[in-house]
This record gives sequence, structure tokens and C-alpha cells, in this order.
Amino acid sequence: MNYRRFSYTPWRIFAALPAALLALIFASAAGAQQCTVKPGSIPQGQTVRLRCEVPAATARLNARTVRLFKQGSGDWQGLMPVAVADTPGTYPIEFLAADGSTLASVNLTIRRTMFPSQNVVLAPQIEALHSTAEEMQTLTTFRDSVSDVKYWEVPLVPPLPGCVISPFGVKRLHNGKPTGEFHAGIDQRASDGTPIRAVAAGAVKIVQPFNVLGGTVGIDHGQGLETMYLHMSKLNVELGAHINEGDVIGYVGATGRANGPHLHWVIYVNGVPQNPQQWVTLKSCATAKKKS
Repeated sequence: MNYRRFSYTPWRIFAALPAALLALIFASAAGAQQCTVKPGSIPQGQTVRLRCEVPAATARLNARTVRLFKQGSGDWQGLMPVAVADTPGTYPIEFLAADGSTLASVNLTIRRTMFPSQNVVLAPQIEALHSTAEEMQTLTTFRDSVSDVKYWEVPLVPPLPGCVISPFGVKRLHNGKPTGEFHAGIDQRASDGTPIRAVAAGAVKIVQPFNVLGGTVGIDHGQGLETMYLHMSKLNVELGAHINEGDVIGYVGATGRANGPHLHWVIYVNGVPQNPQQWVTLKSCATAKKKS
């Protein structure tokens, strides 16, 4: 019996494929080259930078969708937050056109992060404080808003020079009892009355006292980046004002649910709290103490 040997070179394999499938393969490959995610591997609680050379309206990671914005450089950029509670693993980030069609798909690996526990001692009257429904709605509206104009640049500037006494992501206990909550920002050491400065330019969207958060300022820096500053003794900005990087927005205090003067501040990326130490360099008080 005679056997005929077939040699399948790559071009012959592609030639045997239907035209529609070929178009999909080449479009996907081209799109992947035109859209990028940085970094490609990231711990829980940090932000991925998205960039496309083609008009991408949104990007999707599992059930989370964020907007992309055209930049002065001519490309489209956006911020994809990875939440503390996101499940580690490798997932596709899909870049979508305005009509919902997929332009590209790029894999992202989410790495497991071990967050320690931290106990906070609070007086009974302080621990008993709770947010009102109106306060919760104000915070939700702030986190859910995304404005088109970008005011920020990296790196951000520290809001004050104090070292970090409580890092992002720690599991909080109050008086030895688990709260089921994690620390959504960071706490910096500071004495009462220390000026607090905006980490970037933006528009002031919240200026008010809250039951739990105390004296609070919320700033929208544009295109998905927002910051909040809590427990202030005095507020130094007006609602709706445009502020510049480094402007004094208030002063350190111990208002709300606080056991002493300090600054607690939060970075939100498209409504998800993120680790501020990815955005600005700060010293840990524990590290500073060891070196002294």
C-alpha cells in the first residue's frame, strides 16, 4: 500500500480555514498588539493601566466594566481596579468598541495578597457611631461618578509627611472583636492641626462632617481617580471648587470614629478602594522606628 505524505506548512493550515475564522484570528492578534495592560500580573487591591491605539470605549474584567478616554497623545487610556476581594487567577481583560464589539483581549493575572489583622481600641461612645442613610448615599454617589477631564499626573504627592501607622488592606478588629471589614485606605501619623494637602488637582465633590468619617473632603481627579480625606478637625475648601496639587484642603483631627489625631485617606479607582502606596511613596512607621 502506498502512503502519501502530507506536509502542513503554516500557510497551508491557514488556507484550509474558513474566511470568517481567519478574519477573527487576525483581528484578535492585531487587537492584542494595539491594546495593552500594565502590569500584566498584579496583587489584590491594586490598579492596572489600560491603553489602546484604537478607539476603545470600555474594558471589562469579569463583571467589572470601566471607561477609557482619548488622551492628547491620540491613544485611549483607562484604569482597571483589582479589588481586595477579587479571586486570584488569570482572567481576560476585554477591550470593547462603542457598539460593544470586542477589539482585543489581554490576560491579567491577579496574585493572592496576605493582609494581616490589626486591632483598634475605641471608646464605647466612639465605637457606637454609625453612618446615616443620607451619608451612605452621598458616599455612593461620589464613588459611582466618573468625569471626563483628567487633572492628575503620576506620581501623586503625599498629603502630609507623616509615616504610615496602618496600611491598606488590614483586617480590622475593634476592641479585639472582628468587624468583617478591611482597611480601605491608609492612616498617616500627624499631630492635631497639621495641614493636609491634595495629592493631585481636581474638583471638590464632598466637604462635610460625617458620623463615622468625621470631617471629610472628597476630590474627583478625573477619568476614574478620586480621593477622600477623613477625621479632619477643620475643612479648608468649598464644595465645587477646583484645587491644585498640594493645596491645603483641611487640617488633621480626631473627629468621627477615631482614637486620636491622624489622617486616614482613601484612593478610589472607578469606585473601588485601592492601595495608595501604589500611587505615592510613603514610609512605614515600623520601618522608621527600626532605623532610628
